[in-house]
Amino acid sequence: MSCFGAVMRYYKLIAVAFVLLLEACASQAGVWIKTGATQLQVDQDSYACLRQAQQPYGYSGGGYGWRGGGESFGVGTNKELYSACMKARDYSWQPTAPVTK
Repeated sequence: MSCFGAVMRYYKLIAVAFVLLLEACASQAGVWIKTGATQLQVDQDSYACLRQAQQPYGYSGGGYGWRGGGESFGVGTNKELYSACMKARDYSWQPTAPVTK
């Protein structure tokens, strides 16, 4: 592996870590609420929406040689799609108060 490839891999790792940190900070803690729903129904609806909101992603960095610049593939949850699915099932989002010390 060339020095340039190692540096690019390092930058990709930093970028992914930064995005994950931003996403964690941006998400607000809370629960989905539906009047009259049992915990079993909430869990089943949440699971169904979670399955529907899964989307594959892929990244290929290009480069030279047989390894190229690195690749990343997987499945992620589309939060907007998950939220829309829960709302379509008559749930509402109830933010929880932050814990203060």
